[in-house]
Amino acid sequence: MKKPMINKILLLVLTISFLSCKSQTDVNYADKLKSCLSNEDVNLLNKATFHFEKLLSEHYQNSDNSENFNSYLTEIGSIQTEMNFTADFYLNSSSIEILDEMEKSGTFGKIWTEFIEDPNEEEIPIAVPPGYEEPEKEKIDLYILNSNGLYLECINKKSDNKEVKEVLNSQSEYGDISPSIIAGAMKNAMKKTDFDNGLNKTIVAIGFYYNIVDLLNRNQR
Repeated sequence: MKKPMINKILLLVLTISFLSCKSQTDVNYADKLKSCLSNEDVNLLNKATFHFEKLLSEHYQNSDNSENFNSYLTEIGSIQTEMNFTADFYLNSSSIEILDEMEKSGTFGKIWTEFIEDPNEEEIPIAVPPGYEEPEKEKIDLYILNSNGLYLECINKKSDNKEVKEVLNSQSEYGDISPSIIAGAMKNAMKKTDFDNGLNKTIVAIGFYYNIVDLLNRNQR
């Protein structure tokens, strides 16, 4: 084969490889939010969703991404005797780095806010033996969906799924509800074909993966 022909073939291969890499890292899951979030915010949401999609593909060993998202939401939304996801799945170094990027850029605060327990909330009295002292509660750093954040405001404007928006707004209002309950409600609001929509993938990635990553990472003992 002549050298010019070899060079042409090599150039073609490199071009295809470049386009393939670009298509994998430039996925526009959250681009619908560009009118109310900054380009940096949207790029980080896209990066976070793409990374989570890859983790799910590896975990389920399945190339059907919509099925993977649907399976994940089903699993964490159900009460199971045995967890299929270990702490390592969440304490992933790349996932933590993405959250760090979000904090540095200010994107984090547009999505989450610190949960502050109401000190005036009345506790139900419980009969205890004389001399019993209740052990001091261990403080947990918990961040919940920010009801006044630009992210939720943007979702409310741009998402076409009324039920999904209702679940997210409930989650932001009652931030200390068990994630499995919220995930179960979200699962009831979505079906597999809903994950053909990139924004729905972002909503699940942010609300039901990265919030868990943040919780575990902040409270490592």
